[in-house]
Amino acid sequence: MLPEELEQWSDRYAQRLVRLAYTYSRDWGSAEDRVQDAFLKAYQVRHQYRAERGELFSWLAKIVINECRMMVRRSWRERVMDILPERSSESTEDLYLAHLSKQQIYQTVLELPEFVRTPIVLHYYEDLSVEEIAQIIGKPSGTIKSRLWRGRARLRQMLEEEHAHGPSHQTIEKLL
Repeated sequence: MLPEELEQWSDRYAQRLVRLAYTYSRDWGSAEDRVQDAFLKAYQVRHQYRAERGELFSWLAKIVINECRMMVRRSWRERVMDILPERSSESTEDLYLAHLSKQQIYQTVLELPEFVRTPIVLHYYEDLSVEEIAQIIGKPSGTIKSRLWRGRARLRQMLEEEHAHGPSHQTIEKLL
């Protein structure tokens, strides 16, 4: 039986943290494993968490990122690159095209180098502020802003190369 505090963390943050871990492992099972490992580590060192320093999610996200980085360093297996399409209850053509564009952009985001991919995922998919990302990654806010700018520029370039008539800059910003 899990301690109540650990169970609360899992209920509140597991889905967001698994999505974050997925950007490293590209395998849902592995992402879930990394988050479970991170929860156990965080619980073991919970005395190190300082509520006055920031949000619990930021602290847990930093631990998940470290777990994922360790997994990547240790891993000799090939990463899974396919993204399973999400099921949609609505089937209009516009929703399908929007979903397809979002899926293409997300897959391209996963191809970005880690140093720009992580800030983009945390900012656009987890709705974290530049300051929160800076705290998680342990870099100054200016560095995070620069990485977001570089990541968006690289993402735009990759999408334009991939699709001669790919999504426009405004579409990319809306879909992120």
